[in-house]
Amino acid sequence: MPKNQKKKPLPLKPPDMRSRKKARKATTEFHKLTRQRDAALERGDMETASAIASSIDVVKYQRASQISTSFFSTSKWVLGYLSRNGWLYGRIVGDNEHGRSSSDGGRQRRKRRRPTRLLEVGAINTELLKASMRPKTDSQGSSEVSMYNLQVRAIDLHSMHQGIEEADFLEIAVEKDVEQRYDVIVCSMVLNCVTTAEKRGLMLCRLYHFLRPGGLCFLTLPKSCLTLSMYVDRQVFRELLETIGMSIRESKETPKICFFICERRVEPRNVADHDIAKWKQVKILHRGKKYRNDFSVVVQDDDISGSNLTFIM
Repeated sequence: MPKNQKKKPLPLKPPDMRSRKKARKATTEFHKLTRQRDAALERGDMETASAIASSIDVVKYQRASQISTSFFSTSKWVLGYLSRNGWLYGRIVGDNEHGRSSSDGGRQRRKRRRPTRLLEVGAINTELLKASMRPKTDSQGSSEVSMYNLQVRAIDLHSMHQGIEEADFLEIAVEKDVEQRYDVIVCSMVLNCVTTAEKRGLMLCRLYHFLRPGGLCFLTLPKSCLTLSMYVDRQVFRELLETIGMSIRESKETPKICFFICERRVEPRNVADHDIAKWKQVKILHRGKKYRNDFSVVVQDDDISGSNLTFIM
């Protein structure tokens, strides 16, 4: 190096992750380590669990997740659907709250409405929070209350923003009155991050219980979970959602992601014992080198019934 050439100053912190390939590698490593940590905890090997936990970089994982989700905006998908179905302007108070918007168009907006209650599970950005607080400017340029009638609660295990509540969805309490529960839950690329089949089953059931009848769940997960798993495929996953009490309004796929818009059925569930039994243990459905994904789901009686729920006092 020439004597008169100056060295570039080193950054005070590592640069933000920008490579999608590096982001995938970071998320894969994070999930691998968290599964190993939880397996060590189940064995009672606290020393190994502690050593693995110390090597888990949560901040790096969240940056990687932000890169991955930047290629598809979950919030735009959610807000677009809610807008088309009239849910951005709140829910009508009265007999017509359940189900799809009625056919009277703009006249609904003049009816008495309450905010649409939305819970975002595993929030890595504040886009939905900002939508609930978006300012509206009138012709004189003054700022007013958001034209959207949304009430958003965003939670994550490791919050990176003061507006995101640090909480575990598998442990938080729910409203005892089912009609006071959430109208919408967004659970994007979270189910696949849960480390055991039993906890994934618990999460799916809690998504059902945290919704009010007629409420919507926006659910996404990697396509490989349903195409390369030894234990689950598209049809099996759909049957599981139906058993839990969800009906699928819409679904679509990209080369990497599966998208589901599920509705908690308004009518009471009638889950027969034989329907639950098939989900109580992991069963191999596919064999061969192709099926290298270990994604699976196990559902227990208490998860289905909700007898293990804790209620807000």
